[in-house]
Amino acid sequence: MPRVIDLSQQLSSRSLSYPGTSVVYEVDDIDIGDPDARVSRFSSFDIHGGTHMDAPLHFDPSGASIDAMELRLWPLRLVQVSTPWVETASVPADCKGAAILFYTGWQEKAGTPAYYVGFPHISAAAAALLVERGVGLVGIDSPSVDGIEANPTYSTHKLLCGAGIPIVEGLVNLDLLVALDEDVRFAAFPLALEALEASPVRAVALLRHDEQ
Repeated sequence: MPRVIDLSQQLSSRSLSYPGTSVVYEVDDIDIGDPDARVSRFSSFDIHGGTHMDAPLHFDPSGASIDAMELRLWPLRLVQVSTPWVETASVPADCKGAAILFYTGWQEKAGTPAYYVGFPHISAAAAALLVERGVGLVGIDSPSVDGIEANPTYSTHKLLCGAGIPIVEGLVNLDLLVALDEDVRFAAFPLALEALEASPVRAVALLRHDEQ
């Protein structure tokens, strides 16, 4: 059986969403007349909160929506980044058809207001190179592939979405993948939300064998 590593943020009604001043969702308990039952209702849910997938429709009006995203296992390539943003030097030569996940260490700030300030992002030049090399999916452990203050034009989103490439933002636990030298697959399944541009995901890494 494969070993599964969870790469998703845990969410609660206290979890913050961009820009760190609002919550991802609100939750209410519903009384159905049975003291042993628990029924809850979400409201004001931000589909871009926590660990989530952006479909091409997010920045391409003719792009595929989130319910059209292929459910598949991707070959995983982890890239450690020590600079404030991902530049072309960080883009692997072997990208074709793979999920390239950028580990910047920013995951340590997840769940705090600081997570949304000055976060690492992917430069437009790096995004263009990822597209050129045939990347299948792009992921990062910060809230956005675009540095909002430094890049208000969202050029990285536009390049990736325009090429039909799904984006997973808000990943965590990427540090657990650093020392792995075996075949690892990546999966991030969104909800089938009709005609929407994003969805929360349960992102995981799948290792071929259990560690002994």
